Amino acid sequence: MTKLHLKTFSAACVLIRLLVGCSSDPDAPANTTAPPDGDQDSGSSGVDAGGIDAHVEDDAAADAAPDRRIEWDSGGDAGAPVVHEMWARGNAFCARVQRPSGTTVECWGNNTSGELGRGEVTTILTRGTTFKPFPIDSPDAPNFRVVRGSSNLGSVMCGVTNDDELKCWGATYGSSAVRSSVPAEPLRTGVADVSVGPNHACALLTDSRVACWGSNTYDGLLGMGTSGGLVQPVPQVIPNFTADQVSSGVTTTCAVKDGEVWCWGAGHLTGNGSLFNPVTSPTRVAGLTGIKKVQAHTYTFALAEDKTLWFWGSGPGSALSYTPMKVPDPTPDDPNRVMSDVEDVAGDCLRFTNGKVRCLSVTGATYRFNEMPRVSDAVRLEPFCALSSAGTLRCWGANAAGQLGVPPTLLPSAPASVEVKL
Repeated sequence: MTKLHLKTFSAACVLIRLLVGCSSDPDAPANTTAPPDGDQDSGSSGVDAGGIDAHVEDDAAADAAPDRRIEWDSGGDAGAPVVHEMWARGNAFCARVQRPSGTTVECWGNNTSGELGRGEVTTILTRGTTFKPFPIDSPDAPNFRVVRGSSNLGSVMCGVTNDDELKCWGATYGSSAVRSSVPAEPLRTGVADVSVGPNHACALLTDSRVACWGSNTYDGLLGMGTSGGLVQPVPQVIPNFTADQVSSGVTTTCAVKDGEVWCWGAGHLTGNGSLFNPVTSPTRVAGLTGIKKVQAHTYTFALAEDKTLWFWGSGPGSALSYTPMKVPDPTPDDPNRVMSDVEDVAGDCLRFTNGKVRCLSVTGATYRFNEMPRVSDAVRLEPFCALSSAGTLRCWGANAAGQLGVPPTLLPSAPASVEVKL
């Protein structure tokens, strides 16, 4: 038997173990811990630890633990600020906040590459740890309708203003240079949306064309028909291609066009059944229709209009599929059930029609999507945060750079959601 046959056989065995090993209780709460009460005024010079106890022993105790509420103070405004939008990926989080003095975009978290847009860079030893949000130091701060960052530590940050201008700051693709301030001149005009990856980024233009820039070393990430060591510093329009949505992954890019999915980059992530051959131009993923959103990462999720979810690549757990397959969600009564009622997907988390959020948990070759505690009415989802209909912002995950709005010395991480209370 050849090595390739052995790899294929092993992948099939892993996938079988995955399907057999899925949770029989998909709605079980996540194995999480949550600290007790202890309000924080993140705008004060002294922070009361609030009696944090990070050693909750079991799921029941974690879910029963009092909620931790984190106070923001970014200027001493009187009145109750409201979060209208938020963007949370990697180590720098941002939100559009309405305060009595006006509406602006405020960011917090890691600043080792100037991704907070404040005109300064913080050493890697402290990672910025800027846990209290402050407005981006730019006249454009109130005008950003989209702000997105990459998932790597040295983060590239890009935003789109209300005037359809694309501006980027923080790390720079293919260079050690950083831009700690939001530039006055746009990188491109006529931009509707942007997706930022660790190695490249793609912008969806207002005329539905797609323009990408950054590194092309990963098998033609830029979609220009070539692969190799090209680093493109400015967005280049992909010839003869339009889209409705685009997603920049680690080694691939995917887009939705009229309900169909088109991908390019590393072959095993493009959904065409190829393991080794790169795809250097947008190529349709066969068999998929009625798709409304695609998310490229180390694997690819595609969310259908009927609210089912597809994946390909190195999927949940140790699943491997080089063509699209529906994400299973078995129960004892229905072992063949597939994931359904999904409204949105972001990172490893799913938002459902009932407003709840479930996030991927992997143990060996098995996986389950655990319900995120205390998230019940989410209307907006990001990889690490959910925004409720009432404007409540809840986040979870790592806090090495103060992403959760509290110093990491007090709260290293939060497997369960905590409220960032404005």
